[in-house]
Amino acid sequence: MTITSPCTGICKLDDTTGWCLGCGRSGDEIAEWRGLPKNNRDAVWEQIPNRLEQLGVTCRRLPWTTEDIRTFVAESCEPAGGTWVMGVVGAVAEFVVPSVTKVEVALQGDDVIAHTKNGAMRMTIDDNVRAVTFDPPGLMAGPRVVLAVKRERGRLPTADGVADLGVDERALMSENATRLFDLGLGRKEARFCVRVTNGSARQALERVAGLPPSQSLPQIGAPLVSESPTRVVDTALGRIEVQGQIPTVATSMPAGPHTHLLPDQLATQRALPVGMDLPIAYLPGAVFYPKV
Repeated sequence: MTITSPCTGICKLDDTTGWCLGCGRSGDEIAEWRGLPKNNRDAVWEQIPNRLEQLGVTCRRLPWTTEDIRTFVAESCEPAGGTWVMGVVGAVAEFVVPSVTKVEVALQGDDVIAHTKNGAMRMTIDDNVRAVTFDPPGLMAGPRVVLAVKRERGRLPTADGVADLGVDERALMSENATRLFDLGLGRKEARFCVRVTNGSARQALERVAGLPPSQSLPQIGAPLVSESPTRVVDTALGRIEVQGQIPTVATSMPAGPHTHLLPDQLATQRALPVGMDLPIAYLPGAVFYPKV
């Protein structure tokens, strides 16, 4: 299988070293990449982490093909394999499978779909998806892996206030609740939704339609916690769905799939944690944190 290009979408050569500030290759290596023998390309890949470190560049692309990424996602969903996170800082869903919990993983075309107790995840891994990391090679637990999506694949529809999205035709978990409400974060990287029945949570959501989170959350927080509907976080890569009781300040976070919705952190407007800034050519899809 042909190894993929290290290109990250930043194509600017450093005046001192002659290496690209995005991928760490020289101008000649970039120009000749497609025609280079595999051994030569492998040798360049081995030098890239050191070159990028010298350039002060933290984001580097992993030498994974589309099939490599798909395989990694499928294998990482095993019990105690680590945690997948989708969303933005302050509004995330986490798909994690505790060591004694059953998980089912299916490959359907470009999709990797996983189901476990109280959670499900789907990622569409095609040629528009790139695997990058901000960690140096050689870490004992393995690097954090960011699956980024080329912006040209398309962004999610955004809403700046609570919006009724209608019946959720893409639901991964079967249940009576079908109506999907976007909580209106207004972010291009992800949307945080809830899937409700005809109960008090839906009534509260309908009353605050169009209001931004700063105004709507104080009014819908109590009925959402009480009813604890399915939480759905969508990104350009896929989605994570989480069921089960929403924990309060007095209760501990569940060991399995769960969500966080924290207004103070949302106010930072960050898509990823500090030190994990993607090139502008990409949108964040999901982050994998290996089990420590």
